[in-house]
Amino acid sequence: MTDPDVLLDEHVGRVFERVLAERGYEVQQAKDRFGEETEDPTLVRWCGENGVILVTNNAKDFEPLHEDIEHAGLFLYREQSLPDDDPEGLARAVDEVVSQYGYRALTDEIAELDEWYELFHE
Repeated sequence: MTDPDVLLDEHVGRVFERVLAERGYEVQQAKDRFGEETEDPTLVRWCGENGVILVTNNAKDFEPLHEDIEHAGLFLYREQSLPDDDPEGLARAVDEVVSQYGYRALTDEIAELDEWYELFHE
């Protein structure tokens, strides 16, 4: 299986980007690709058209878009500091979701990374 491309929403830090890249993912920051403050529907639509998983902690805005726009997978986490506090642990959660479900099965699905993270830190 090929690792999927991943787009990080604008608030996700560079350390987490580096950790995912070291694990073999093709990673881009939304702010690098599209500029600051790109509209959320634009990000979701682009990810769907390009087979790219979107990682964000902005559940309030992205969960409703999940219902309306086709996408390659939304990976949500609710603990805002998690990518900075434990980037390796969060990256392991990403690995596990992709490993358990496979890239194709993630299409139009939401994965709650906090729940996966907690499985390894109980």
